[in-house]
Amino acid sequence: MPPLPLPDPPHVALYEPEIPPNAGNIARLCGATGTPLHLIGRLGFSFHHPKAKRAVMDYWEDVDYTHHVAWADFEQAVAGRRLWMLTTKAERTLWDADFAPGDVLLFGPESRGLPADLLARDPARCLRIPMREGARSLNLATAAGIALYEAIRQLTANTG
Repeated sequence: MPPLPLPDPPHVALYEPEIPPNAGNIARLCGATGTPLHLIGRLGFSFHHPKAKRAVMDYWEDVDYTHHVAWADFEQAVAGRRLWMLTTKAERTLWDADFAPGDVLLFGPESRGLPADLLARDPARCLRIPMREGARSLNLATAAGIALYEAIRQLTANTG
């Protein structure tokens, strides 16, 4: 496996994240992998919050992040990149995706997920992480880690 970061790594995007430790852990994940992080819209916390700071630890200086105040700002910033929306409502699973360099993995807020109108824009780009019947969802930071490392695994599979 080539060393991280990749030349054109996947991106992780959090739409209106609500819980400081989840966002902090995802920021740490992005810092450790060289993955750009996009925070979109209203944040339910500040990264100065003690729980967020504790989760990120000393990785914050290694995180390439952008806070997009509005959805339109985010769309402009990632124009030309494929957007994969992670949701428990998807028919396709993460294993069905064929990730390409620079793809964006989008996650919704913990309490409600991504908006239905956003998911309806491109159902073929909606993915779910396989779980047993009856399981509702995974922790946001866990889901981001699973999806990001699957994308990285695919992108590095044929590069030695």
